[in-house]
Amino acid sequence: MNKKIRFLLTALTLLCLNGVLAQSKTVAGSVTSTNDGTLLPGVSIVIQGTTIGTQTDFDGNYAIQASTGDVLVFSFIGMKTQMITVGTSNNIDIAMQEDASQLEEVVVTALGIKREERALGYAVSEIHGDEIAQVAQINPVNSLQGKTAGVQVSTTSGGTFGGTRITIRGNSTFDQNTQPIFVVDGVILDNDISGQEGADWGNQLKNLNPDDFESFSILKGAAASALYGSRALNGVVIVTTKSGKKSKGLGVSVNQTIGVRTVYDAPNFQNQYGSGLTAGGFSFVTNGPNTRTRDDAHDTSQFFTYDLETGLPSMAFDSYEEHAASWGPRFDGQEIIDYDGSRATWSAKPNNYKDYFNTGFIRNTNVAIDGGSETSSFRLSFSNFSESGVELRNDFDKNSLSFKGSHDLIKDKLTVGAVMHYTRSKAKNPLEPGGLSHWFHDGFPRNYDVNKWKDNYLDIDGGVPHPYGDNYNFTRMSRIWAHALEDDKTRTEGSFISNINLNYKITDNISATLEGNLNQYTYNQESKTFADNRDRLNGSYYFGNGEKFQHSFSAKLFFDKQISDNFRMDLLVGGELWTSKEQSQFANTTGGFKIRDFYSLANSKDAVQASGGVGHRKKINSIYAFFNTSYKRDLYFSATARNDWSSALVYPNGKGNNSYFYPSATLSWVTSETFKLPSYISFAKLRASYAIVGNDTDPYRLSTGFVADNFSQNPNLNMFRFEDNTAVSVNLKPEKKYSFETGLDLRLWNNRVGLDLAYYKDNTKNQIIPLQVPSESGINNQLINAGNLQNQGIEAAINFRLIDNPDFSWDLGVNYTHNRDKIIELAPGINEFRLFGNPDDSNADTASYAYVGGNYGDLVTRRGYDFYDGANTANHDIPVLANRNGWSVAYPIGIQNKDSLYVMGNMQADWYGGMNTSVRYKRLRLSAIVDAKFGGEIYSADARYGLHQGVLESSLPNRDASQGGITWTSEGQGQNFYGKTYEDGYIPHGVFPDGTTVTSGPSDNRTSVDVGGLTYQEAYDQGLVEPTHWSGYIYRWTSASTGTPITGVYTSSWVGLREVTLTYDVPSEILDKILVKSASVALTGRDLGLLYNSLPDNINPTLSSNAAANPLQQKSAPYIRSISFSLKLNF
Repeated sequence: MNKKIRFLLTALTLLCLNGVLAQSKTVAGSVTSTNDGTLLPGVSIVIQGTTIGTQTDFDGNYAIQASTGDVLVFSFIGMKTQMITVGTSNNIDIAMQEDASQLEEVVVTALGIKREERALGYAVSEIHGDEIAQVAQINPVNSLQGKTAGVQVSTTSGGTFGGTRITIRGNSTFDQNTQPIFVVDGVILDNDISGQEGADWGNQLKNLNPDDFESFSILKGAAASALYGSRALNGVVIVTTKSGKKSKGLGVSVNQTIGVRTVYDAPNFQNQYGSGLTAGGFSFVTNGPNTRTRDDAHDTSQFFTYDLETGLPSMAFDSYEEHAASWGPRFDGQEIIDYDGSRATWSAKPNNYKDYFNTGFIRNTNVAIDGGSETSSFRLSFSNFSESGVELRNDFDKNSLSFKGSHDLIKDKLTVGAVMHYTRSKAKNPLEPGGLSHWFHDGFPRNYDVNKWKDNYLDIDGGVPHPYGDNYNFTRMSRIWAHALEDDKTRTEGSFISNINLNYKITDNISATLEGNLNQYTYNQESKTFADNRDRLNGSYYFGNGEKFQHSFSAKLFFDKQISDNFRMDLLVGGELWTSKEQSQFANTTGGFKIRDFYSLANSKDAVQASGGVGHRKKINSIYAFFNTSYKRDLYFSATARNDWSSALVYPNGKGNNSYFYPSATLSWVTSETFKLPSYISFAKLRASYAIVGNDTDPYRLSTGFVADNFSQNPNLNMFRFEDNTAVSVNLKPEKKYSFETGLDLRLWNNRVGLDLAYYKDNTKNQIIPLQVPSESGINNQLINAGNLQNQGIEAAINFRLIDNPDFSWDLGVNYTHNRDKIIELAPGINEFRLFGNPDDSNADTASYAYVGGNYGDLVTRRGYDFYDGANTANHDIPVLANRNGWSVAYPIGIQNKDSLYVMGNMQADWYGGMNTSVRYKRLRLSAIVDAKFGGEIYSADARYGLHQGVLESSLPNRDASQGGITWTSEGQGQNFYGKTYEDGYIPHGVFPDGTTVTSGPSDNRTSVDVGGLTYQEAYDQGLVEPTHWSGYIYRWTSASTGTPITGVYTSSWVGLREVTLTYDVPSEILDKILVKSASVALTGRDLGLLYNSLPDNINPTLSSNAAANPLQQKSAPYIRSISFSLKLNF
């Protein structure tokens, strides 16, 4: 019996074991990194709950015996552990993500040196290249918006490829260019905006391919950038591109993106009233053969002209002003005569602003091949990008080819490396910065049908209709359409960036590098301007080309040694020879054409104007050194030194202060290594630094001299003058910035919370500035060293890992910056310096100034209010009114003050910052970026003149009784319109100057009364004056000739939803069937909308140009969002 039982148990055990063995199978695959697809050797793979396991081989491959339902646990140093359940497939490929809590973060610093973040005594922000390439856009700098503290990124209203401006820790100089340099694989690029013929052609950076980027390292402070010497005054952005991996084999990656760009929002235009002039407005409309004008110029409820044949209101008249403004009658759907004599309905066209624009399309294709062997690696990529803009005919195309490779000439001893980036791009029809002026300044009235007139803007002769005789079809907007659709401007650019380096390992502790860099940037440009005058001969033709050629050669010697168990030392010494040369040739017609529509220099009516030549030659020779020592892993001390010799600071006699020295010193103390801190503190570091960096000047500024000339009135009378009307100091020195920075890096609860704080104080002295001097001296400017500009600020960045588990994670980051630029001093006896603009400009009357003791960027004007100081002391300091007695229009008058400037505000932000978040559920990730700016005033010409022309919602109050206007019957103050009743009354704020009399009564019985010293309200309450017409008040109050730019100054604060991305990583079970290693799809929205905007009428706060101290918002950019879909494949 016992034997039978034992036999049965044995048989049952064998059957079960046979079943188990039958389910066991070989599971194989590869393990890669999500960052760049690199295969990972040495990854541990264990069956959960057992000791059965294996590791990936040198090529990242593995094989293990497992059964369906087993859980494979993948772990690797610096990566997040992942668990995968074995299914029916025998192949499992996974991509592992970095685990920030395990990594000792390494960042790229000056000269491309990679250092541990813990060793740095200054702040550095590093952004992964995939974040930059996530959105298909022309200029990669745009993708930095809101991502890091201390960095401001702004775009212009210059269209599809318009320039982008980046500022790090405020403005360090009075110069217009306060942008950092960009160092791409060791090659230095400027972010200057290319602009000829008043157009914004963007920056050279638009020719880079974001799909090639590995990382962006932003060196904010002087200590971080000191090794770049005289070019590092405004900071440095280091761009490192992707490279192949040794011993990886061959890999292919494909990235395809398609998208659309649309105008999704508009300023708040009013849609209740149409074309017409203000009450009492001046008109040049005359009664023609088919039209007559109304009798009462004050009554804006009436149409201005009527058709004689039909009696219908008519738009077919010959005046610019009436076509521009929207102070006319309320829309009621009645029939009218349109601009071309056809019949139309008197109704608003609410979408005529959006209808002006197109739907833009984006397409980007990038293919990259990378590979390597034990002694070499390479990466080759090609990209084709195209975008058709939302603005009319504003297109951009580029093709980019990049190569990066290295090869061991002597294994582990001598290595040669090469980098080449070449791009050919073509841009068409850029907007002038702020080129959409007509919606606010020139006026598209609210009844204007864009869809009708954008295809009907030329006369039968192919020209622009003009108001002569009874020429139907004429509108003020015809000329706008003609230039938007007939002008033709193109620019072709070539950008070639190259780096070749040779690295030799002399001993285990000593190595040497030789490196050559090249930046060649060329362009060809052509411009055809359509003739818009009556004889069609005022067109123009322009042609030009140019080249920037920069190259450098450097040599470096490295020494590193672990001196003892506790001490380590690193040393670098090197030198560099840098040369820059620019040349250009331009020619254009003058005086119009001889033959219309023939675009040729030979067709110039007057002599062709030509200019150009080889210019801007400059050389900088440098030597530099870097020293670093560390004690244990607690204390790090670094110092740098650099001396530059610049040709730009050499006088014609060969002398000058062209040699200058820039040192820095930093200290980093990892206190969490020194002391036993509470367990919730994972990492704590204190840091401090002090540095001096600087700036020289442009070439030839020291070479000005006297030239002989003649008086134009008397050619026989000689005179001598300075060649460029600038006298140069005989002892000009380089600018120098003295910078102190301290900070705290704190990480809590196993790195679930990270806090980075920084305080900095910079003083830039010996500014090289052209001080204005009285013209009686024979010069306009004097180039001197002067000024002390102080930047002081606080930066904070806090990051949270709110949830962290294998299937679900949630990260949140917030950054904040507060910076103040203060003018400590200028030159002796000088208390102000003009930064940007002209306070005497006939339209804006606005400029930005620097005042000693004040902040950078005060908004000033000469046209301020005249405040009452007459006999009635109770009304002192109230604006004085101008009273057009015959028009029933009164308004605070703008007074041109030639002796002083009126400060209207300051353009500096109180603070700016951003927030980013990322939520992951298994293979699905949702990320978003929000950025914000609060405080700082700007001058909005769009708000001012949009109100002036009556096209914005803010013009609605008081238009008639339904809008709150006062109803009154005139006693004859309005050009003897005695007994007329109006509904657009308004009581302005202001005081009548002493001696002011108001005349009223019927034409045969006029009486006058003195209202001097009374406010308008007081005079109205006493029955001495009638209400003023609202439209006339607004028109004059905001006018360039009678008003003041104060009416256009507003605080600019906003919060923008900058980016939202939804990404899905395709499972390996699907990819195995199509031989793809990894794949992802993403849907991205960019510039999705403003969550808050302080400007009136939803005006776009984008400024009109990228000049450092530009306070002007004018000719507004449209609100454009992009939606794109991308597919990434790795083979």
